[in-house]
Amino acid sequence: MSSPRFLPMCFLFFFFLVSPHLLISCIRPADVPEVEKECAKTPHPDMCIRCIKSDTSRGTNDISELTYEILFCMMSEATHGHEFADVLAQQTTEPYLLRALKTCNVSLFSASNDLTDSLMRMEGEDYGNAESDLVSADKGVSRCLEAFVKQPIVTFPPQLFSHVDLAARYYDVAYVFFGLIPG
Repeated sequence: MSSPRFLPMCFLFFFFLVSPHLLISCIRPADVPEVEKECAKTPHPDMCIRCIKSDTSRGTNDISELTYEILFCMMSEATHGHEFADVLAQQTTEPYLLRALKTCNVSLFSASNDLTDSLMRMEGEDYGNAESDLVSADKGVSRCLEAFVKQPIVTFPPQLFSHVDLAARYYDVAYVFFGLIPG
């Protein structure tokens, strides 16, 4: 005869180990081959696929939905970059670095806001203005990069550079996807 604890232990095993796996396998983001096909049209296919697969709540192959995913990833990078630049700016006293960090902070904050607007316009199917917001956001990301290029003897903090670089790459992907949205 089995112990009285066996049945509850089996239930817990199923609940914590098996059910999440089943749930995740049922809630897959868009059809993987279709996503890979669309992402292959961009300059950064691997990054595109990772971004889209990161959100399992959206399960569609619709190009406007995939564009939304990419915009969201770009907004996340711009937001994290803005927050990181803000913290670094508060911690430095070196004038050239401070100037570059403040420029990055403001320009990435603006980019993040533009991307929020773009996401809202995507939800309203206002793709033309959503794309305009994307282009404006990219200008903010570019201003951050330029801020470090213009300052003499200033090293771009690697973590900040990573956020800015990823945001710029997501722009490349989103720009291609906007061209694929049926008009």
